[in-house]
Amino acid sequence: MPLSITRILRTLPMTVSVFGAAARSFTPEDLVQTNRVGASAVSPGAAAVAYIQSHYSIASKRQTTRLLVQSLGSDHHDHDHDHAGSPVEVVKHSADARPNPPKSSSAAEDSDSHAEQEPEQEPQPEALKNKLKPSQPIWLSDSVLAFVASDAASGGSTLYAVTEHKGRWSKPHALASLPVPISSAQYSAESGVFAFTADVYGGTSKLKDTAEIDRQEQERADTARVYDDLWVRHWDTFASPKLPQIHTLRLVSTSDGSFKPKDQPKNIIKDTDANGGRLEASDSFVFSPSGLQVAFVAKQPGRDYAWKTTSFVYLADVDGSAATPINAGDGGASASPTFSHDGKRIAYVQMASPTYEADRNQIKIYDVAGKTTTNVAADWDRSPSQVGWADADTLLVSYNDYGRNKLARVDIASEAVTPIVSNHSVSSFAEIPGTDKFLLNYSALDSPNDLYTITTDGADLARVTNANPTLGKEITLSVPEDVEFVGADNATIHGFLLRPPQYDASGKYPLAFVIHGGPQSSFLDAWSTRWNLNVLAAAGFVTVALDFQGSTGYGQAFTDAIRNQWGGKPYDSLMLSLEQLLVEHPYIDPNRMAALGASYGGYMINWINGHTDVFKALVNHDGMFSTISTYYSTEELYFPETEFEGTPFDPKARKNYEKWSPERFVNNWKTPTLVIHSEKDYRLVVSEGLSTFTALRRQNVPARLLYFPDENHWVLKPANSLRWHQEILEWIKNWTADGGKDAVASNQTIDPTKFAVQHGGDSGL
Repeated sequence: MPLSITRILRTLPMTVSVFGAAARSFTPEDLVQTNRVGASAVSPGAAAVAYIQSHYSIASKRQTTRLLVQSLGSDHHDHDHDHAGSPVEVVKHSADARPNPPKSSSAAEDSDSHAEQEPEQEPQPEALKNKLKPSQPIWLSDSVLAFVASDAASGGSTLYAVTEHKGRWSKPHALASLPVPISSAQYSAESGVFAFTADVYGGTSKLKDTAEIDRQEQERADTARVYDDLWVRHWDTFASPKLPQIHTLRLVSTSDGSFKPKDQPKNIIKDTDANGGRLEASDSFVFSPSGLQVAFVAKQPGRDYAWKTTSFVYLADVDGSAATPINAGDGGASASPTFSHDGKRIAYVQMASPTYEADRNQIKIYDVAGKTTTNVAADWDRSPSQVGWADADTLLVSYNDYGRNKLARVDIASEAVTPIVSNHSVSSFAEIPGTDKFLLNYSALDSPNDLYTITTDGADLARVTNANPTLGKEITLSVPEDVEFVGADNATIHGFLLRPPQYDASGKYPLAFVIHGGPQSSFLDAWSTRWNLNVLAAAGFVTVALDFQGSTGYGQAFTDAIRNQWGGKPYDSLMLSLEQLLVEHPYIDPNRMAALGASYGGYMINWINGHTDVFKALVNHDGMFSTISTYYSTEELYFPETEFEGTPFDPKARKNYEKWSPERFVNNWKTPTLVIHSEKDYRLVVSEGLSTFTALRRQNVPARLLYFPDENHWVLKPANSLRWHQEILEWIKNWTADGGKDAVASNQTIDPTKFAVQHGGDSGL
C-alpha cells in the first residue's frame, strides 16, 4: 500500500523545483556529471564552512576538484533564512581522469592552470591554486584555512594554507611537507596540535623511515609477498606491513598571521602494546576539548583478526605518553567516540557480539575520571551509527529507521529518544562551534547530497549549499512513493516505488525490481551515485526497491531474520511482495519485468534464476555463485560464519552452506542475465562472476559479461560508472521491450492473480 511522506527537501528554499516542472528526463550522463559535495569543516567562529566539491566532465574526460568556502551568514543565530550568497572558490584542480591519459594531457592541465611556469619562477597565485588537488579542509583560525594535497614527485603529502583578508584569499603556501600520504587530518586550536593518520612500518620512529623503506621496496627485483596468517587482503588491497597510526605535529602562529611547524611529527601510538601486536587505528579520531588527548577506534590484533569484529575505543595523549582502551573486553565493534563539551565523558557506540558485524549498536558513555561506563537507551531497538553531544544532558544520534537515516535527540537521564529530522537521510553531522546548530550532510532519493544546518531542537532546517541547481528545474526527477507489502512470516515489507517521469495511468510500463546488497543494509530515501533509482525510472521503468528480512532500520529481530535463511525468507518476501505489487499497480506489465541486484542482491539474482522464470531479464553485479567457494576466498570470515552458523569444514554448518548455494540450481537457469564483476573485488572475488557467466553460456542461456579490471566491489570511476549504467539500461530495455526480444523461459503470459511462487524455504537438502 502507498504511504504519504512529505518531501521536506522540496519545500526548502534553494532546493529543486516540484516534480513535473522540468524539461527532460534524468540520464546516466547527468548522474556521473553531478557535482559531489565532499569533506567539510566549519570555521572556529562559525562564520563559514569550507568544503570539497568534485565534478567529472564527459566531454573533456577531466575531473575537477574545488575547495570552496560558503558563508553561514553574518548572524548565524538567524533561524528565519537560509544561508545566502554564492560559495567562494579558493583552490581549483583539474586533471585527466582516464586510467592512462595521453602525454598531451599534462599540457592541457597546464593550459587549464592559465600559465605555464618556468622552473626558477615562483608560481603565480592562480597557477599554483590550479596545480594542487585539495582535500581534507581544516581551519587553523577564522582567517587561515588549511588543506592537504598529494605530492606526486615524493609520494607524500603537503599541508597548505590560504589566508583570507577583506574577502580575498591568498595563494596557497606550504606549511609542512610530509614524506608519506596522510589522512583524517584535524587541528585543535586549543593545543595547537595538528593530527593525522599515516601508514607506517613497525619499528620506525620517523615518517621518513617509512618513506625510505618504501623506496627500498621499489628497488626489489621480485614482487613476492609472504603471509603467515589472515587476513591477506581486505576490500581491494592486499595487507601490508604498514599500519595506519596517529601522528601529531604542533603548529605555532607566525608574525604574518599564518602558522608553521614547531617540531617533527610524532607517532603517538607507536609504543602501545595491543595483544602483543601493533595498533591499527581507524581513520576517524576526535580531539578532546583541551586538544591534549584524542579518542580513536582500533581493532584488536591477533590470530582471530579475520573472524572477530572486536575493536576498542582508545584514549591517547597527543604527546604519545599513554594510549589505553576505555572498553577492553569481549564485546564487538566500537565506533563514533566523541567527547562531551567539558571533556569529562566520552560517548560512543558498540556492538555486543564479537563476530556479528550487523549487531545492534548500543550507546555508551564513559566517565574519564571514574573509568566507569553507562548504557543509554539500552532498550531502544534501533542501531545508531553516529553519536554527538547536543549539551551536557543530551546526545544527538543518527540512525536508520524505516527507509530514512534520521537524526534524534537522546535525553541521557530519561533515555527518551526524540527525532528531530525524520524525512530523507542524514549521512553525517558535525557541531557548529558556539551555536545551537549542527551541520548536516543531507539528501533524498530525488535530491543530491548538500550541506544543511539545523538547531538542536529541530526547529530550523536551512540549506547551506546548492551544488546541483539544475536538477528538478531543467531535469526531471521522479518522486519516490513509500510502499508496503506482506512478506514471509506476515512481516511488513517496506520499500520505495518511482514512476517514470512521463507516467500515464492508462499506460503499461516495464518493471525494474531492484534488490539491495549487504544483506544487512536497506534502501534509504537518500541520493546514490551508484544504484540511483531515478536513472531506472527515467529510462521508462516503474522502479521498485524493497527491504526484505535482513534489512536494517526495522528492529534487530528483522535484521537477524536472514541468518541461515539466505534464499528463504528474503526470497519469499520479495516474491510475495511482487505478487501484491502487480495486483495493486495494474499499470505494471507483468510480462516485461527485470530484476537487478548487487552483492547479496547479486546472490539473490542467481537464486531467483534457479527458482522462478517470471523475469524477462536479470542483472547480477558482484554476486555470489557458490557459498562454499566464497567462504574460502573472501576476507571477513566473521560474516559467512555468522550468516551460515559456522564454517564449511564443520559437517553441521556445511549443510547450511550447501542448502543456500545458488550453484546447486544452475540447471534451472533460463533467464537472460547481465553479469558484472571487477578484478579488485576481494569481498566476492571475480571467479564468482566468471562462474556465473560460465554456467549461463554453457547452457546456452543468453548472457553478457561486463568486466572491469580496475574496479573493486563498487564501480567508482566516473567513465566506468557511465559504461556500467549504459550496459545495464541496454540489457534490460532490450529484453523487456514491448514486442522486442523474448527471454528463453519467460514467453508465457503471467496472470498476476495467479502468481506462482516457488518458496525458497522448500529448496533445502
